[in-house]
Amino acid sequence: MAVFRYLSLHSNPGALLPQFPSYVFASQVQTVLQQELLAWKARPPSSRGPPPPPSLICFTPAPTYTLGRRQAEPLSESEVAQLRSPLFVSTSSPRDARIAGDADRRPKSAFFLPAIDHAPRGGLATYHGPGQLVVWPVIDLHSPLHQHLTVRDYACLLEKTTIAALEKQWGLAGFTTENPGVWVRSGGSRRGAGAEERKIAALGVHLRRHVTGLGVAINYSTPVAGPAETNPWARIVACGLEDRGVTNACVELGLSSGNDNSNDDKSALESLADTWSSEFQKRLKIHPDADSMVSFDAAQSLKDLDAQFKHLADSPVRAYPVSNLQT
Repeated sequence: MAVFRYLSLHSNPGALLPQFPSYVFASQVQTVLQQELLAWKARPPSSRGPPPPPSLICFTPAPTYTLGRRQAEPLSESEVAQLRSPLFVSTSSPRDARIAGDADRRPKSAFFLPAIDHAPRGGLATYHGPGQLVVWPVIDLHSPLHQHLTVRDYACLLEKTTIAALEKQWGLAGFTTENPGVWVRSGGSRRGAGAEERKIAALGVHLRRHVTGLGVAINYSTPVAGPAETNPWARIVACGLEDRGVTNACVELGLSSGNDNSNDDKSALESLADTWSSEFQKRLKIHPDADSMVSFDAAQSLKDLDAQFKHLADSPVRAYPVSNLQT
């Protein structure tokens, strides 16, 4: 579909010292795309020209804790120290360890020092990092290229797209609750008395003049069990929901807890990104005549954007060797 732009930020989870784009860099890329749409909307209708097409940013970030707008109180020194303490990762394959709670028994080959960032979304603290697919659509909810959406419509679009992608990719039965995001239950049922609900995908949205920011984060192999030195969720109450757990696709599929950053992860996340993108475009309901409304060359458009991205601080975040802690 020529009227849609897809941007994938490079990572290398299978390296001896895994490396990922920073959350800050992804935010800067998102800002460039948002400013393009906002500049078009700010022009008089008679001189606007063709509208910028919707875009999709897909990436797996270096370990980062983000704080939402409900995080009114600043973190204490001890809380910052806990979040920023070494987070160990393993470069072995998920198939090398199939027990969900086995994260603490795997070799600690490298570690990250997680970043802490503020995000313009609701909610409290959450985590983003290796083993996770983050998808940020940048669209104008009132664009002439597709159906117009309310804020609630858009949140539902993100959730329904994620549910469809999980079903198509792995046969997982996701569902929504009164809390944002996508959830799964033990045994794979969408309904079940007494079955534990666990969040598999988080949702966060920010809007400026109907231009979207943020999106969804889907856990594929992000650690969800074990001690805080390997399990990032053990350091926070995710999204402030004390009575709800977090899960990942590997746990639900019986593969592992996902305490790995391997090429298996990279392949699975790339495939999930393609599936999510396809499902999103289908549900966005782009108008049949949209291509005729946008007179742009997709390849040239991405090349122009790439030139702007070169001015951003795009140094990837590389893990540290464990030997650094022994000197």
